[in-house]
Amino acid sequence: MSLPLIWFLLGVAFLAVELVNPTLVLGFFGIGAWVTACAALLGLAPAWQIVLFIAASLLALRLLRRRFRHVFGGRAEAATDPHDYGGSSEAAPPHPLAGHTGRVSRPVRPDGRGEVRIDGSFWRAVAPVYIPEGREVRVLGAMPEDSLVLRVEPLAQDDQSGPRPHKAH
Repeated sequence: MSLPLIWFLLGVAFLAVELVNPTLVLGFFGIGAWVTACAALLGLAPAWQIVLFIAASLLALRLLRRRFRHVFGGRAEAATDPHDYGGSSEAAPPHPLAGHTGRVSRPVRPDGRGEVRIDGSFWRAVAPVYIPEGREVRVLGAMPEDSLVLRVEPLAQDDQSGPRPHKAH
């Protein structure tokens, strides 16, 4: 098997793994492998192929990852038409997880975003107060400008009332 074909197949493998487990990293190594396959076709020495693969992969990662994360990162915009979700244009749409409880997996800070785990899924979260990792929280709803970011509040230690997380069947 020729080196250009090996590099090409390696690039396909990296992209296939990226499709199965979207980390938004491995695809750039696939791009690096394809660049190296083209250089191997031109007769570049094998030692330089490895150097080119590393350089092209890291360059693609550095130059394109932020743009790809912006495009494929899962950001949702709030509806501007009140009829889109039956509310006013200032309010966020009702969120299916509102009222559910979860556990903080990354600390939630008032000046930034944290992460909460609810029913086995991880969500970006914001709160007006610091909430440490491991603390239980209640979902208040979604952010008006980004419905994939949940607004949460710490659950009082003695608070056992209110809706509990639903169980998947």
